[in-house]
Amino acid sequence: MGERALGEFGATITFAGNFPGTTRTVPMQTYVALNTDPEAALILSLLLISVSFAVLVGLRDRWLGGGARTGAE
Repeated sequence: MGERALGEFGATITFAGNFPGTTRTVPMQTYVALNTDPEAALILSLLLISVSFAVLVGLRDRWLGGGARTGAE
């Protein structure tokens, strides 16, 4: 599993780029901050986890079979 994560990270660097203010993604910013400001990297990591959790909670009904129902059943 670790190899896949490293491969996707490399693809992000290669195709999305890493130009500050232009093409830097949040995972790339976290990586850069990890080397220069570990506290900022921790905050960015918590931000990514929070967004991911919010998306999962927001879409949980779709996965659990309770998707958009009209009430005219």
